[in-house]
This record gives sequence, C-alpha cells and structure tokens, in this order.
Amino acid sequence: MVYFYWTRDAINPNSLQKNQIINHFANAGTFTTKVGLCVNLRNLHWFDTADPGTFFPRCYSLTEEDERQAFIEDFRRTACTSLLRLIVERDQDLHSRIISHKFASSIWQKKEINHCSEQSLPSQMIYSALKVCHEYLEKLEHKDIDKTFKTPQTLTQDQWADGRLKGNICPEKAPIRILTALSLWASMANKTSGLSNLWQCPGAEVGCIKCVKHLDQILRPVDKYSAITSPSRWVVQKYIEQPFLVHGTKFDIRQWFLVTDWNPLTVWFYKKCYLRFSTQPFSLDTLDSSVHLCNNSIQRHLRPSQQRHWNIPAHNMWLDDQLKAFLAEQGKEALWETVAVPGMKTSIIHALQTVQDQIGSRKNTFELYGADFMLGMILNPWLIEINTSPAMAPSTSVTAQLCAAVQEDTLRVVLDWRVDCSANTGDFELIYRQAAVDVPQYLGANLIVEGFAVKNTCPLPLLRPSNHSASKSGGPGKVKESTVEKLPPLPKVVLKRAESMTKSRKAMICPTLPSESSVHKPVHNIKVKCK
Repeated sequence: MVYFYWTRDAINPNSLQKNQIINHFANAGTFTTKVGLCVNLRNLHWFDTADPGTFFPRCYSLTEEDERQAFIEDFRRTACTSLLRLIVERDQDLHSRIISHKFASSIWQKKEINHCSEQSLPSQMIYSALKVCHEYLEKLEHKDIDKTFKTPQTLTQDQWADGRLKGNICPEKAPIRILTALSLWASMANKTSGLSNLWQCPGAEVGCIKCVKHLDQILRPVDKYSAITSPSRWVVQKYIEQPFLVHGTKFDIRQWFLVTDWNPLTVWFYKKCYLRFSTQPFSLDTLDSSVHLCNNSIQRHLRPSQQRHWNIPAHNMWLDDQLKAFLAEQGKEALWETVAVPGMKTSIIHALQTVQDQIGSRKNTFELYGADFMLGMILNPWLIEINTSPAMAPSTSVTAQLCAAVQEDTLRVVLDWRVDCSANTGDFELIYRQAAVDVPQYLGANLIVEGFAVKNTCPLPLLRPSNHSASKSGGPGKVKESTVEKLPPLPKVVLKRAESMTKSRKAMICPTLPSESSVHKPVHNIKVKCK
C-alpha cells in the first residue's frame, strides 16, 4: 500500500485510507485564485483588526454588478487623486497656468499625463477633482448618513467624460485645498496609486494579463467575453505604480509556505526565497508586459534589454542573499528583517484565516504553496497572489538550488516533525499554530423547523345567515334571490323548551351573600373546671 502521495493534481480524499498522506487539501481555490482572495479578504475584520487594503491591492470582480459599479467609482476617484498629485509634484505655481479645455481633457483621460508639466490645468477640472475627493472622504468618515439614494451624483456621465463641473476654485486657496485633500487621502493607506491610474486586468486570451489605464479598455472585454468564459477570470486589481526597484528594474518575490493542518491551523514559513526580474527597465511610459510582469513563464521567452543593469543575470533571478547585499549597499538592510519578512508572514496568515472554514480539514494532509509579493518604496510587502502546486522545476541555477531544498525540508516537516517535535525542519519555521476547535459529533438530526396550525378545542355554533333584504337588479320589482340556503324556522315546542331551560339555569345561580354585619355570629360557652 502507498502511504505517501505527492502529485500535481489533487486525489479524491474519499478514496484514501486515514493513514495515507496526500499533498493537497480540498477546495483550496478559495485563496489560490485572484477572485478567491478578493472576496475572502474582505471578511478579515471577523478575525483581526488589520486592514486588507494595507497588504493586498484593491481588487474587484467585474462580473458582479455591484462590484463593477464599485470599481468604476474607484477608478474615477483614483483619476482625481492622480490629477491632484500631478499638480503638486509638477506644477510649482498652481494658479498661473491656463490651458485649453481640449488638452485638459486629454490629461483627465490619462492620455497626456507625462507632458502636463509643460502645460497647465483649468480651474474647473481642479474643482471637479477636489469635489470628488471631498465627497469620498466624507463617506469614509460617515458624514454622508443624511444623504438619500435620490441625492444627485457629484459628476454626471458627461462631466466625467471631460472633467467639467459647474463651479470654480479660488486661485489663492487652490494650493491649500489640494494639499489638504492629498494629505487626508494619504492617511487612508492608499499607497498603491501613483500618477497614471494603472490597473491589471485579464486580456481576451486565456492567461493573458495586461496593464491598462483607460476605463473602456477594462470593461469592453468583460462585456464581450464574460458570457462564454469563467466569471472568476474577470478580476481587475490596482497596479502598484511605485514599487521598490533593484537597479531600476521591477521584480517580485516567490515565497514558499506550508500548511500541515487546518484545525488547528498550522503554517510553516520558508526562510529562503528568490526574486524574479522583468527583462526591461521599469517605466510607466510603456505598458508592455516585458516591463510590468515578472512571471518566469513570460520573461523566459523574452530577450533582456541592453539598458538593464549588468548585475541582473540573463535568467532574471536572484537569491534572497543577493537582495540583502543590495539593501546593505542602500543602507536598508534592517528593513528586510523588520518590515518585509514580518509583513509577508502576516499577509499569509491573514489570507488563511479568512478561508479556514471553507477548506477540507483532512488529517494526514499537507500542501506547499507559493505566494508572490511585491515590495513598496519602504519595503512593505504587497500580496499579489497565492499559487497551488508552485513550479518546482530547476529552470535556472537559482531554482535548482532552492527547489530541491524546499522539497527535502517539506518531507522533514511532514514525516519527521509529526512524530518528533524536536526533529530538524530545515529552513521551515513554524509561524502560526492555532488552538484546536472541537468539532461536534454528527448525530444525523434533521434541522427542520416544523409547525402546526392552531386548533380550536371548542366547536363554534353554526351561524344562521342574516335576513337582509336582497339587492335589486336591473328592472323594478325584480328581487335577486339570496345565494345562501335558508334554514327552516324552529318549531314552537322547541322554543318554549329552550325558554324554560334558560329560566331554570338562572334559578340555579348562587344568591347574593349577605353582608358581614347582618350575619349572626354564634356565642360559644366555655366551661372552666376548677379543682
């Protein structure tokens, strides 16, 4: 009999015996898909006080109508904040630059954003952006409770198209209002936005991911292909426009972690990881996948740019030790151990907590996952996705070294540590072990609420129909017959008998008791014998 299975595809756990070990849990798609993370991380407040928006970029499922509308509002708000940031960063004199409305509209639509430093913005567009930001901040502070559904929107569809809004902004107060709005917005942990309002969304081809900055380019493929494809595919996520770069090149981190039980939830974190670089230097001027996507499945087919730094190898991978050395040169070595690593551990734990009750908790089961992270400007980690069955092939010298070690250390945890808690677990570190929750025994009870109509114990007497005059119909003298069947009159003998019975019952009623004063009390003579 085979006692240990390590396969790529999951095996039906119902076909296994209890002492057989398998490397896949059931229903892991609740957190190993983009839509699964998107939906379940919103329930984190039931498990922890952490805000998922601080470690997971904003995400929406576009096949759900309410999520679609929420995304459209988010996209437009981000466009407004990007516009205000643009003014602060590139316009030193906010009220001395006037341009045509045609060029302002192109900036509003993010078509000419990189050239706005040579131009200026109309006050009406600034007023529109401030109005939208102010309304959203009031919503976050719950100051909109008096508004109703009939309250008109801040901007109509036509006003969103060109950025016009009735009203104007005082030139002397413009810098103060803009900086105030941006400072309040920054306090809401909105750290993924930059100046370009970029979003990642699926393309028309299966498995294709692209970066888009126009709303219609995001929604059009959804409207065209969502009916013939899986709804879970159409997920849009905010692109991190200000990532931490190595030699001017974007990268992401592949971090392994191991789950050996879901009740109690037991999570192991691998101490080593590796980096995956893009083949082109980072730039927001182009939306090509060679710049913004770091997946090895995509980058291995592309030729590295000659403008990329020579210290990044042709196979586009680094060990974590190389990253630590680079951070030491930048004076940021301490941030890796104090910010990046703790943040990755916390993000993984939070993602697992929100789906714990949805995973099949079979004993003698484990699973190795690969989490992908990006780092922000201060090395704060952003969870991008979690992969089941991560690639373990020795595709480069980096993966050849690490993947073999990960598999060996996984066996140490799964086979050795389960029988000896002091056993060597390699580079796996136990980062979370939850208290076990007792599962009540199934008794086969039928949990159905059943009810019965209330029954009257005393039968009601038969009611005789009232003798109302019939309503008249069309012609005079014609009386409409009653539809109720008339009962025959009671005979006189029966009526007299009923009267006599009534009189006899009245006679049987107890008479009124006399008052206490009129009652004669008997006198008892007590004789006392004396001796």
